[in-house]
Amino acid sequence: MSCHRRVRFKIVFCFFCFAALLTLLLFLHVATPASGQSKSRLQQYNLDPARELELIKKILIFERNWKGKTGDSLVIGILFQKSYQISAWVAEDWLAMEKETEEGISLGSVKLILKPLVLDEEQPVESLLGSSGVSFAYLTPLELQKQPGLLSSILKTCERLRVGTFTAVPEYLDSGAAVAFNLREEKPQIIINLDAARAQGMNFSSQFLKLATVKK
Repeated sequence: MSCHRRVRFKIVFCFFCFAALLTLLLFLHVATPASGQSKSRLQQYNLDPARELELIKKILIFERNWKGKTGDSLVIGILFQKSYQISAWVAEDWLAMEKETEEGISLGSVKLILKPLVLDEEQPVESLLGSSGVSFAYLTPLELQKQPGLLSSILKTCERLRVGTFTAVPEYLDSGAAVAFNLREEKPQIIINLDAARAQGMNFSSQFLKLATVKK
């Protein structure tokens, strides 16, 4: 690549990152309400899959490592329990988004694939995640009273497999989830457990970290 082409590439890339950063700032200040059935059954839990997906797409622009691990598609695993109603509802709404458009979901030229991962089955968590081909995992609200070690097992496995985690349950950050969304306020908040994010192989730009709340 010639010197002039390298300079042009850097200028275009910097402009793209700046535009993405500006868009994320606007998104954090202007909340997009949930709609229809999703709003009626999820608002009491402060969940909104459509908003969360848009946040994830914007966050991934500033996460450096996934681009070298994938080709023309990126798999996000949706971890849920069929036996727990709210978990199953959330997963249903996440997976429905992929079917709403003929083009599917994409991030630039990369197709985003949402893959259901059922936690109720006998398959061990490590086997479930290891055979799924996921690069990131989204944790729905889980019923943990009957399986108190489930969340810890999931997050330890994600660390071993270098699978980054997202959730809309901020309390899961204390157990080792990497990124959480707090949608309780009109302005959505991104909270990062930076140690967990790094352990799971995530590498965020300094510009993005200035916009997020970093959990100490």
